[in-house]
Amino acid sequence: MKRSLLCISLLCASSMLAGDAPSTQIQRGRELFLNSPKGLACATCHSLEGHGNSIGPDLTRLASVVGPRGLVMTIRMSMTAYVQEVSANGRTFPGIQKQKDGDILQIYDLSKVPAVLLELKSGDVSSMKPNTKWTHPPTSAGYTDEELADLIAYLKYAATGVAGEVAVKDLH
Repeated sequence: MKRSLLCISLLCASSMLAGDAPSTQIQRGRELFLNSPKGLACATCHSLEGHGNSIGPDLTRLASVVGPRGLVMTIRMSMTAYVQEVSANGRTFPGIQKQKDGDILQIYDLSKVPAVLLELKSGDVSSMKPNTKWTHPPTSAGYTDEELADLIAYLKYAATGVAGEVAVKDLH
């Protein structure tokens, strides 16, 4: 009885590991996320699986509920609602507000690579309005459909733990 329970446990564990193991496509997508040869890597601003930076929005939740077509649209969008045109201390820059604590605003300055977290007094910020100049870096990266499928397979895997292939036809 004990031996058969041990065999069943080992069989279940090995099938779970085999089903959830990252595919070659997911590994290629992870590499694009971390070290893109086509401009800024996603990890410059986003974090997944403990790698990257938590400047931009959390992609885990997005990738767990949005399908491949929606993710492609998000990757390719030129403007985002999170980026503001910030005017402070006599200069204007694209920024993402991290938090406000009393009279102190923490804002990522996206004109720097990597982005720099600034702490500004509310009185030093003369305006924050919708961004009209900064563009989402993947917009101009020139990713192929195959690279986008790889990247989305990785995003889905990192968000859900489920290893699944994403076909190019799923993007359109």
